[in-house]
Amino acid sequence: MIETDISRAIIEEYNERLLGNLENDVVIVGAGPAGLAAAYYLAKAAIKTVVLEKRLSIGGGIWGGAAGYNVIVVQDKDVLDEFGITAKKQKDLYLADAIEFAAALAYKAKKAGAEIFNLTEAEDVILKKESVEGVVVNNSAITTAGLHVDPFCISSKYVIDATGHAAEVVNMLKKRKPKLYPNGTQESFMDVEKGELGVVERAGEVYPGLYVAGMSVCAVFGLPRMGPIFGGMLKSGKKVADLINEKMQSPNP
Repeated sequence: MIETDISRAIIEEYNERLLGNLENDVVIVGAGPAGLAAAYYLAKAAIKTVVLEKRLSIGGGIWGGAAGYNVIVVQDKDVLDEFGITAKKQKDLYLADAIEFAAALAYKAKKAGAEIFNLTEAEDVILKKESVEGVVVNNSAITTAGLHVDPFCISSKYVIDATGHAAEVVNMLKKRKPKLYPNGTQESFMDVEKGELGVVERAGEVYPGLYVAGMSVCAVFGLPRMGPIFGGMLKSGKKVADLINEKMQSPNP
């Protein structure tokens, strides 16, 4: 019967993908601009990468641009060019359509070889010998409903917190390790120039096996927020991907 054939095909395909990605080089939590950029550059380097997104759609804060005006801004368009995103120059800024931007990031990350699981929420980390070695996950519908249903685990050599302002993965550690960032995790007041620089400069490893990219960097280090400008987000994701790639190529990764 066609109805059950359709159901069987979907279930078998999804289970095959999931089983094939329970063990990875890198797990990225959050499919916003930094997470998708990191996924693209990691996968492009033949590093087995999985992205987990708790929402139905990927893109994080991209879609709404500023106050629902679906236009985003960058200060240079090198990364936009690599993703094939159309850019329009206005003074010293480049403008791009938010819809094209989000779709292009996801498309390029997938085509490079990254696997993306939406509706999948990381609710805890796997910590062994004081090193993060993966995440504990559940279906987002279950966690949103507050149902008591046990999760499952996805392992990795490295985890990237690309969850944005909430720095969710870092805070999973901080919950049990209060001495980790005792002043809390929250970005500072708006300052575009400082924020754009800092989100790239401070991106990196914040705990053995755990990296931060994008607005998670600002939250962890108390850096300024910067609104609907996304160049720093992309470069932050690329930097973390480069750092992990270098570590994996070293004799003692």
